[in-house]
Amino acid sequence: MEWLEALFSVETLSLLIPIVVLVGTFIVATLKAHHRHLERIEKIKHGFDPDLK
Repeated sequence: MEWLEALFSVETLSLLIPIVVLVGTFIVATLKAHHRHLERIEKIKHGFDPDLK
């Protein structure tokens, strides 16, 4: 269980938390962009022009 104590030490968490936040933000942004792309493709398939508003 020493590895668990080392993982939850202040020094490790101070490095781990920002990395997790950055990776999580990147993943969310990527998924949102992919979802917008899929919606655009569906509009095109159904004959709508997605550039017109």
